[in-house]
Order: sequence, then C-alpha cells, then structure tokens
Amino acid sequence: MTPSHSRLATAVAASRSWYDDVMALHGAPVTVTDEIWVADGWVPPFHSTVLAIRPAADADAAAEAISARQRGGLEVGGIADCFADLDLAGRGFETLFEARWIHRAAPEPGFADGWSELAAPRDLRRWSELHDYVGVLPDTVLGHPRFKILARSAGGSLIGGAVAHQPGNGDVVGLSNVWERPGTDPDWPGLLATVGRLHPGRALVGYERDADLARALAAGFAVVGTHRVWVRAS
Repeated sequence: MTPSHSRLATAVAASRSWYDDVMALHGAPVTVTDEIWVADGWVPPFHSTVLAIRPAADADAAAEAISARQRGGLEVGGIADCFADLDLAGRGFETLFEARWIHRAAPEPGFADGWSELAAPRDLRRWSELHDYVGVLPDTVLGHPRFKILARSAGGSLIGGAVAHQPGNGDVVGLSNVWERPGTDPDWPGLLATVGRLHPGRALVGYERDADLARALAAGFAVVGTHRVWVRAS
C-alpha cells in the first residue's frame, strides 16, 4: 500500500471510529460487515446512515440497507462513499456533496490564547447551539476518553471550536467540526498548537470541502482522497 493509500485508509478508519463512538453515546445499534457500516436505528443530525468502509464495497448492499430502513419506516439518510468508488447513480441515488480526506503530520504542541477544553454540560450546550450541532453530542461526551471538545473564547464569549477524537485503535487524531462565529477570523495555528499539546506526536486526519478545505490546506494538511455522500434522488 502506498503512503497516500495508507493515509486514506487511516482517515476512513478514524471516521468509522467516530461513528461507532457517537452512536454508542446515544445507545443506538449498528451492524458492521467487512464492507459496510449500517445504523440500525436513529441517526444523529449531519451523519450518514451507511458507510462504505472498504474500497470497492458492494454498492447493492449499501443501497439495500437504505431500502430496508425505508421499508421499516425509519428515516432514510445518506450513504458515505468513503473511497468515492461506488456506482450509485444507477441505483436511484444522487450526490449530496463531495469533500476531500486530509492528513497532516503531528503539529508542534503549545499553548494558544483563547483555546480550552470544555468540561461543563452548560458550555457544551452553548457550543452546540452556536455550531448548529444540537442533538449530536450528548453531555456524556465530556467524560468520554476519546473526545476532546475544544472551544475558542475572546472577551468572555465563545467564538469558535473544534472536536479532536482519538480512535480506539490508531496513532492519529480525527479533527472535525472546526468552526468560528461569523465575522471571526479562523485560528488554525492556535487550534493546531492546542491539539498538538493534548495529543502529542499524533498525525491529524479528517475531511473538509470548499473554503474550509482551503484553510486546512494552508495550515499544512494534504489531500489523500475523495469522500462522497449519496442520497436518494428526489
């Protein structure tokens, strides 16, 4: 496996680990095969219902998992085509969005003004409101050993944040949900220094698109693959 393919596989594995942990936080069951991950019940906002977790996964199985939910009266969500190699257009699906998997060498640790780790449920709820992420991360995430909810404050007000998630089996950290309030300049150097201090020596992975991708690339990330999400065609 080439370094690029290895980094892509690592990023996908970290994303799957995030899904496992988030669903466990909600007590929601999942089914996992060698090729696909499927949510068997309720799915948090902004999360796919099916993940293709291996290259050249069975597209029919992924599509059938969505159909089975529909027949069961469950909400029909999306399929995360993590290696962007599924042919789902002919199976009644259309692309919702495309993003790029990214990887960065471990950042230098440091202390950055304004950045801290959340510890209080009240602060997490405010963080979720400002990030439009209500209902995704329950209060119990604050005690979870693999999650660190990061907040950026100025003048006593919350102005940004991110989530660092360390998979259960791996030497990387997934960095996601990087946000700032409108009119606030991003602070990638401060964020990276903070993550480097909390997770020393660990490379970072994740996925971004559009302006967020450009900012991540400027902060030292490199593209290692394409992430595509499909939904039922309207």
